[in-house]
Amino acid sequence: MLDRLRTAGPVKVVVGDICCDADVVAFLDGAEALVHAAGVVGTDERRVRLMWDVNALATEAILHRAVERGLDPVLTVSSYSALFPPTDGVISPETPTAVGRSAYAKTKAYADRVARRLQDDGAPVVVTYPSSVVGPAFGTAPGVTERGWAPIVRWAIAPRLRGGMQMIDVRDVADVHARAMRPGRGPRRYVCGGELLDFDEMIAALEDGLERRIRRVTVPAAVLLGAARAADLLARHVALPDGLSHEAATLLLAATPTDDTATLHDLGMQWRSPRAAIIASVRGNAADARRQQLGDPVP
Repeated sequence: MLDRLRTAGPVKVVVGDICCDADVVAFLDGAEALVHAAGVVGTDERRVRLMWDVNALATEAILHRAVERGLDPVLTVSSYSALFPPTDGVISPETPTAVGRSAYAKTKAYADRVARRLQDDGAPVVVTYPSSVVGPAFGTAPGVTERGWAPIVRWAIAPRLRGGMQMIDVRDVADVHARAMRPGRGPRRYVCGGELLDFDEMIAALEDGLERRIRRVTVPAAVLLGAARAADLLARHVALPDGLSHEAATLLLAATPTDDTATLHDLGMQWRSPRAAIIASVRGNAADARRQQLGDPVP
């Protein structure tokens, strides 16, 4: 990935551990601003300690260090999981930080409270709240959303249920962060929800990407939640797909919308279609698989 980034200009790499204070100090040395996106993303409980170390405590430390050094802006990438469930049914920049139901949500909520306290003190801390990010990877491993639908793509079978998810094109997420990196604008919070797709719309987009039908099997909500709870217990001992968790099922069934009005207005943006991003992601993965079978390098 670094080789691809270097095509845009010189890149200085500082190797270190985000949980090591000395490494954080070295990383911030000479910096004018910060984009903090280090995190452990997951909807299961297998890496609880690591999530607390990285998502919560390391984020707290680097935000305080950056503010003390006068960096502007100090941007940290949160998640709309930190705001779920919202008190009024819609996630917005004014939604209070949630308690969190899973280890991931709890750790992101902890970091969000840290960021908001700094904002209350007037620090130029910017927080972004991406939803389910979709689209082709940029020389990186598949994201949690793509890993979640991987079994559906592999076996061409999916549950039929009432639910949906906010989804956003990865390029829009990148544009939000690029446009938010302007000094002198003070504390900001940007919800990056994208578009609310119902579950069947997402499956239809996967079908378009695969260019084949996906069989639907009706699954009642109670059955899905029960299976997800069982998966959480099993996941403590064996690795399971990210989509098989109680938090993932709860988010899907809730189909909670977001209010991105302030983000779009403040940054002068319009969201791309997440459907097109899903299709491009599936087709890109298929093309990469064919290259690997032929022994060609994957770009």
